[in-house]
Amino acid sequence: MQFAVPTRNHRSSPFMFSSVSRQLSRRRRPLYLVLGLLAILFVALKLWGSGHGLMRPGDAPEVVLVTVLDRKKYSEEYLAKVIENRKEYATAHGYGLFIRDSTEYDINDAPDGWARVPATRHAMSVYSYSEWFWFLDQNSIIMNPSTKIETTITAPKALGLWMRRDVPIVPPDSVIKTYRHTPPERINFILTQDHDGLNPGSFLIRQGPWAKFFLDVWMDPMLKTYGFQKAEQMALEHIVQWHPTILVKLALIPQKTINSYPTLPGQEGSYTEGDFVVHFQGCEAPERSCEKEFERFWESRGRALKR
Repeated sequence: MQFAVPTRNHRSSPFMFSSVSRQLSRRRRPLYLVLGLLAILFVALKLWGSGHGLMRPGDAPEVVLVTVLDRKKYSEEYLAKVIENRKEYATAHGYGLFIRDSTEYDINDAPDGWARVPATRHAMSVYSYSEWFWFLDQNSIIMNPSTKIETTITAPKALGLWMRRDVPIVPPDSVIKTYRHTPPERINFILTQDHDGLNPGSFLIRQGPWAKFFLDVWMDPMLKTYGFQKAEQMALEHIVQWHPTILVKLALIPQKTINSYPTLPGQEGSYTEGDFVVHFQGCEAPERSCEKEFERFWESRGRALKR
């Protein structure tokens, strides 16, 4: 028995396969085009919404200064000077300004210092197109208002020079250290440390999904109610040391860049004339007075500005 063998030109259907394939491809082209446009739109919206994209409105400030006021502890005269100092600096550089009272945030019975975390998150929602947010404690004065954040601190070239690599998170001998090779372009969180550890009295954080994740972790109810001796400061040290996802985005920079302390003999990071900021860390101790220390530097700053 013999079977007929189809020739090379044999067609099992009245249409050539290549012809059918071309027709199907033509039908799918509109679908591919729509899917491609949707993908481009999705990426653009993500960039726009995060404050990093080219679609950011021209009037959106690149930097936002955040301060939380405690009206239960300090006089209105004192807080008025704090506000004046922040407004003067923000206006000079076209920065956004976000000042709120600590009572606006529900931190339950936790120390008032915790309010800095939801306040920073709140500022990001208000200034949704801004990139960097600088939290500065109320017990601080901007002494050198000519300093620009985006050129002297956050610019990758500048930050790369400031970054302290392979140093203990909690000095002097913490086994967890900053990474050696993280590029400055990948940094989302910038702060300083003193001889006791990390100090969140002055820090910079970049808008985006990572920042929201980090602030949520920092504000976790378990950490807030744990009873750390130094409240939000030790909670921060805990999560930085135990979460590589957070540590890899962290840059420690020299204290005098954004967080100098009042001049104290033998203490590294003490304020000298020309420093950007003086922060009266620990001034709420019984033997000290935040308002008196503030006034002393406020007067010296006024004399310097008149020169």
